[in-house]
Amino acid sequence: MEAQKNGVFRYILNIQDSKILEGKYYFLVQLNIDRGYKRRSPENIISMNQPFNEKDFNFTKLVSKEQIMNLNNTDKDDIIAINASPIEYCHSLLLPQRCKQLPQLVTKHSLLKAIELFSLSLSSYIRVAFNSLCAFASVNHLHWHLYYLRWRMLLEYIFWIVLHKTSTHRKSMGIIKKTNV
Repeated sequence: MEAQKNGVFRYILNIQDSKILEGKYYFLVQLNIDRGYKRRSPENIISMNQPFNEKDFNFTKLVSKEQIMNLNNTDKDDIIAINASPIEYCHSLLLPQRCKQLPQLVTKHSLLKAIELFSLSLSSYIRVAFNSLCAFASVNHLHWHLYYLRWRMLLEYIFWIVLHKTSTHRKSMGIIKKTNV
């Protein structure tokens, strides 16, 4: 609420309508008109491996009122910040190793931080998401999305295909087995 009062967001989250689409996957669609018009214009992305460019907007340029907390007591390299263009309740950003100015590619460190944050929450509604370049990431600086969503997501109820390596089939890639997770 403090950030809203101080005008830190590009808009106040106002989802006008939500709907589950019928069909095989039951996708959730939400009408958030302000995000379409008021979000930061995406960079010109031409490759999933596009190098970081310090001249473009990046998360080292955040002002202090956009920063929520440091995740380590010793440095300010792993932080959580607001998402100035939210898509859902409590939408924030995990910015791992932000001072290293890494491009939007998953790193081992960032994945472990995302899993750690997810594991610390007691809420079944917490979501941790990564969107790569060429998949609507608007900033080419390593970040993960954190938010709460009161809808079950596809990965929570579909059948998974698990590859098992077995001692009798070491030369093969594995055995495909359907399991209900």
